[in-house]
Amino acid sequence: DTKRGWDHGVFVPMMCMFPKAQVPIVQLSLLKNQDAAQHLALGLALSSLRERGVLIVGSGVSFHNFEYFFSNDPRKKQEGQRQGKLWDEWLRGILTNPNLSTRERLAELQRWEQAPGAIQSHPRG
Repeated sequence: DTKRGWDHGVFVPMMCMFPKAQVPIVQLSLLKNQDAAQHLALGLALSSLRERGVLIVGSGVSFHNFEYFFSNDPRKKQEGQRQGKLWDEWLRGILTNPNLSTRERLAELQRWEQAPGAIQSHPRG
C-alpha cells in the first residue's frame, strides 16, 4: 500500500541500519486471523531467501499487553511482569534449545497459546 507508508517496526530499524534506503524492503504484518500455523508457514516459505543473501528482519516484542504495561496498580503491573517472565523464558527456551529439531521447534511454536504466560503476554485481538 503506497499510500500508507512504512510501519514503525520497519521504518525505525531500517533507518538505523540503512539510512540511505539502499536495501529493498518487503513489509509483512500479522494475519488478521492470528493463526500460528499460517505465520510459521510464511516464515518457512521466506527462509530460503537467506541463502540468496536477502536480509530478513523481524521486529516486535515478546510482551504486548498494554493493560498490564500501563496499569497504575502496582499489583497488576507485578503480575504482568511475572507472566511476561514465564512467557519469555518459555519462548527463549524453544528458540534456543539445540536439542530440538526444526519440526519439534515449529510444533511447539504452533502451540504457543498453551505456554506459561502466553495469553497474558499476548492477548488476542
